[in-house]
Amino acid sequence: MMQRIFRIWLAALMMVTATAASSQACVGRILYVGAMETVESKTMAELLVLLINERTGTNVKIRYYDDNNKLYQAFQSHDEEARIDIIIENTADAMAYLKKKRSADLDQEYLEVKKIYEKELNVIWLKPFGFRNFKGQDNQTISAPLIRNDVLTNYPLLPRILTKLSGAIDEQTFTEMITKVKSGDKAKNVVKNFLRAKKFI
Repeated sequence: MMQRIFRIWLAALMMVTATAASSQACVGRILYVGAMETVESKTMAELLVLLINERTGTNVKIRYYDDNNKLYQAFQSHDEEARIDIIIENTADAMAYLKKKRSADLDQEYLEVKKIYEKELNVIWLKPFGFRNFKGQDNQTISAPLIRNDVLTNYPLLPRILTKLSGAIDEQTFTEMITKVKSGDKAKNVVKNFLRAKKFI
């Protein structure tokens, strides 16, 4: 009887220890988010930075680019001074990067780029945010966070954390956030209010 109780106690202790270690897996490292020099991209990057920082304590920084090719070069780089670990991409720009014709079916297009990026670029597409008019009403697209597969070794909790944003930002919410930033509000404050309202932080 005593041996059984000891085994149960030991198993519980190991679970608690593993959980504590996992929750601290991202602390002490620097994570880099890449963003283009646009209001939309900057705002979404700030959203990821705040969510990751608040949920994990990770030091997260943004690196900005004025050219999509430079963004992808950094996304594929292993140089500590140049690399980025996460970007926000949409299927329209992804298909253009892959030099492929866009699909009339947005969901199928998402699955296609997701498969190709993982196979050829070693990059994981997470679940979409929810809004589909990032490129305009007449040229809809799906946007989502992308993570380098090798980054997941040091940041195993990232997919679960960022998946909280899946479907959480519809067209109206996205438009309201961007409008506020363009009107003079700081992106950090706008995304903080959104995350707090959703109880994500």
